[in-house]
Amino acid sequence: MKSFIKSVIGLVMLGLLIGNIFLFYSSIKLGTEISSYETKIDKIHHENLNLETELSHLSSLQYAQKLAERLDFTKKSQPSYLEKLIYAFVPNQ
Repeated sequence: MKSFIKSVIGLVMLGLLIGNIFLFYSSIKLGTEISSYETKIDKIHHENLNLETELSHLSSLQYAQKLAERLDFTKKSQPSYLEKLIYAFVPNQ
């Protein structure tokens, strides 16, 4: 009877050892995945900051003014008015 209990305890200990090795390996694998995801998150965060900076630059009035000057846009001194409203609005008949 004592030898049976010792063999059962030995098998349980062996099972626990194998389970511990498996959990250790799994935790190492998950750790490497987490670190790779953190690297990807940092890369995307920096890219997002660069895009936000570029967006704020492109939506600024100073950029629009420089672009207008480069495209030879000019300011009109007199606005154009439509004297006859028929040109502005034609109702469906």
